[in-house]
Amino acid sequence: MMAPSSGGFGGPAMKRLNIGDAVHDGWTAFCRAPWSFVLFALLLTGLQILLQPLQEQVLRGARGETLGVGDWLLFLVGLAASLAVSCWGNVGMVRGAWQALAGERPTLGSLLRWDGLGFRRVFGAWIALTTLLSIPLLVVVVVLAGAIGVAWLLERGGLQLTEATLGLPLLLVGLLVILLLGLMLVALLYYGVNQQFISQIALLENRTGMATVQRGRGLVDPQWLLLLLLGVIKLLLLAMGLVTFGMGLMVAWPVSSCISTAAYRHLVKAESV
Repeated sequence: MMAPSSGGFGGPAMKRLNIGDAVHDGWTAFCRAPWSFVLFALLLTGLQILLQPLQEQVLRGARGETLGVGDWLLFLVGLAASLAVSCWGNVGMVRGAWQALAGERPTLGSLLRWDGLGFRRVFGAWIALTTLLSIPLLVVVVVLAGAIGVAWLLERGGLQLTEATLGLPLLLVGLLVILLLGLMLVALLYYGVNQQFISQIALLENRTGMATVQRGRGLVDPQWLLLLLLGVIKLLLLAMGLVTFGMGLMVAWPVSSCISTAAYRHLVKAESV
């Protein structure tokens, strides 16, 4: 499978993405091997369902039951296995979509094929993005912990804290937390849009970690609002799959992946125009 040219990060002169063409090409790619895509999605969903009981071990603690080391170990094993299945499935979907866009008919075997190098690149990109997005949440936790710590130290020092004394500081801390949470939501929306091709970039351009995240920003930012619309279309497609008793998701998921890969392909080609 040939990797596309990485090109530059785009700019004002970049040719605008035609969402209609991306949707049409994605659907056409899916129709070249619909049963392969659907069976692959069904297999991945089945594996996730089988792993679900392991991850639900910690829910026993919420019911007042005592959790042992074995329960936490099973939870961690289930969580790690679930992430591995998701990443493996993502690699297979993107690889199959890319092949279908090139006119090939990917088989179930080609979608299932293990690609260790691609798995590591995609998983590394996910970790880099998660780390980046965790920074605002970490700031919120630090601010709250700092405020609680200061109040505790003042109380330990013998200072009588009343509602009147704490009123203004608590108000300021509350406003700061609300501001930080708002910024976190903005960051999630921003990166949610410009990182919708993170798997395609990591897999097809041989990039790792933060380099993939930066490439996603450079590729999407010049047409961020247009790509926001594409993201909404894909979310609606997945929502339609969910409301059909979940079975429609077996079609909506690979179709959405094909549309994403088609849009990515259009953007990369537009860089050379």
